Amino acid sequence: MDPSQRSQGIGGMSTNASAGAGSGPMESDSVRMTGETRGEMMNSMPKAGMMAKGIATGVAVSAITQTGRGIMSTFAKNPLVMFGLGLAAGYFVHKYRKEIISTVSGAAEQGKEFVLRQKESLSDMLAETQEAAEESGGSK
Repeated sequence: MDPSQRSQGIGGMSTNASAGAGSGPMESDSVRMTGETRGEMMNSMPKAGMMAKGIATGVAVSAITQTGRGIMSTFAKNPLVMFGLGLAAGYFVHKYRKEIISTVSGAAEQGKEFVLRQKESLSDMLAETQEAAEESGGSK
């Protein structure tokens, strides 16, 4: 193969212009990308999946916000619709009051436990810091 049949590929890699049917777009008879090289390239590239997820989330939030504004302005202009929504909300709150109360009380208990764990952790860290300070002060 003469050099005129080679073309420059992605990242400066040479590819075979007259590659056979079995060769991939980035592979040739003389230059093949190893699994390690592919892994290094994939790690250095930005994570496209995370970027797409962020963009999709932004679009969804924007669409929901715009739709919500339109619906709420329509509801606010019609007092009868607002009364109906209040009636429906009251019905569902009454129907599911036991579940709502148990969920709220469970969340309150978890919050109290979290605060107690944080206080305990903070006091442990403070005690360790004081002990370390005493040891370093006593060794001087």
